[in-house]
Amino acid sequence: MKLYVDKRLNLNKDKINLVSEFCLFCSEKLPLESNFEIYLVSNRKEHDIKTTASYNPADKVCKIYCKDRALPDFLRSIAHELTHMMQDELGLLKGSIRDAGGFHEDQANARAGELLKLFAKSHPTRRRMYESMLNDINLLNS
Repeated sequence: MKLYVDKRLNLNKDKINLVSEFCLFCSEKLPLESNFEIYLVSNRKEHDIKTTASYNPADKVCKIYCKDRALPDFLRSIAHELTHMMQDELGLLKGSIRDAGGFHEDQANARAGELLKLFAKSHPTRRRMYESMLNDINLLNS
């Protein structure tokens, strides 16, 4: 796995380390066999992202739009796209894939929520991901 972080997101080392831990956690829990890349980006247009994230089966690349999003929110997007990668590895990404609803999206949404909760419960320090937005707000108000 390779993780690329757009410097314009201004993520500190602690957040980047937590994101990296989460990506590895997801790849083990799903489990994923392929090598993959994840890009955390600040501009949707530059990366051809129509909503909040995308997965390209051809090159095993996930792109996650992170600007002005809370850490747990974009972590959930990472897990969602990695679930699509798992579906791809299992040969389930065939035919028309709906943008909302349907097997693929429902499974990705459910699995993403589950992975986020399991990650938070897996170690006491990982619960801090839920506090990150409050800390950012506190820094802005000081």
